Amino acid sequence: MSSLIRALLGMRGVTVDGAALRSRLEARTVVVTGASRGVGRAVALRCAGAGAHVVLIARGGPDLEQVATEVRAAGSAATTMTVDLRDTDAATAAGERIVAAHGAPALVVSNAGHSIHRDLTGYTDRFHDVQRLAGVNLLGPIALALPLLAAMRAVGAGQLISVGTVGVGLPGPGWSVYTATKAGFDAWLRSVGPEIVGDGVAVSAIHLPLVATAMSAPTYAGSRMPAMSADDAASWVCRAAVRRGRLVSPWWARLGAVLTAAAPAASSRWAERAWRRRR
Repeated sequence: MSSLIRALLGMRGVTVDGAALRSRLEARTVVVTGASRGVGRAVALRCAGAGAHVVLIARGGPDLEQVATEVRAAGSAATTMTVDLRDTDAATAAGERIVAAHGAPALVVSNAGHSIHRDLTGYTDRFHDVQRLAGVNLLGPIALALPLLAAMRAVGAGQLISVGTVGVGLPGPGWSVYTATKAGFDAWLRSVGPEIVGDGVAVSAIHLPLVATAMSAPTYAGSRMPAMSADDAASWVCRAAVRRGRLVSPWWARLGAVLTAAAPAASSRWAERAWRRRR
């Protein structure tokens, strides 16, 4: 039954044209953030299978080195970079080092993210939580992207894919900081996209529903809610790399975003009732 529900909700993986993906990525550089596990790891291995040189970025640790080993086992080159995106100077320097060593990347997958499920009362005296998520989800990704986008514009080719959340269009109680920081990066992409598309650089946003990863486990462990697998989510990213579409999201998320924007008062009342029932 859960498989049927996932299919009806558009939460399954998609078919990716392997030949087209290889045509775009073979022998080219792909940058993946949050690459040590979950969706980032799955995307990195897909890109490795397409013959890309994968630059793996994460905060470090044995998991990152293990992914690099898996990429090399697939016959592709791997470079690891230990970067904490909360350090924006380090993120900018990482982007500059990538360009200096490998030139303009063909694809940047901005996947790294951090999430907390906490209501306003829970972080009223914890502003550092806001700063931490803003660093990982908004400021750090922009700092890393700026030198990479400049290099891509200079050669007239490339793509930046943001891996985000359906919460961007469907914000909900308890997710205020996570949604705000993810939505900020999404809005930045929407704004810069028209500026750089004429230079041959595409931007794409993936709005994922719940994905069964280590990041979601603390909140949804044991939940009966349908969830995507990391590999299914990676297939969305790879299809976006082939088709270069502006937005990839489930049909219900797009519909919900339209209804929420069209009837803000009603959607706010519904969210309030849902929040009170959960407390």
